[in-house]
Amino acid sequence: MSTLRLNIMEQGRATEWLCSLVLLFFAICLALPGNTLTSSSGFRAFLSMGLDEASIATPMALIAALRLSALHINGNWHRSPYLRMVGSMFGSAIFATLAAAFLWPTLAYGAALSSGVFTYLLLALFDGLSAYRSGADARMVQCVFKEHR
Repeated sequence: MSTLRLNIMEQGRATEWLCSLVLLFFAICLALPGNTLTSSSGFRAFLSMGLDEASIATPMALIAALRLSALHINGNWHRSPYLRMVGSMFGSAIFATLAAAFLWPTLAYGAALSSGVFTYLLLALFDGLSAYRSGADARMVQCVFKEHR
């Protein structure tokens, strides 16, 4: 267990990079020609809410770009952990919403459970852990910043 804790919570930001890139490529996939939201019953839930590919892809791409920028400049600007934390919180909310959208057909119509439910739940969980880790980095930066004043 200590190895898992060390790798996820105390070392590297691989999960932040992974979740950010998943958001970015998801947005790119939605922005490509074609009607992606009709490809799965989970995505159709977004159509029933009146959303289209562009209304989902645009904020998702912006959040991904913000997160990737914050990860790239990390350490060179003392506010980057806050950006990473907020980005991870948004990412966690997006992935949890996607998991709920894929769960809805099962709950409402008795459809087969999609693997998207568990995939997006795991991404939401790990983005939540990334938000926690970024918050710890922000507290550490505050302490170091106060010492240098």
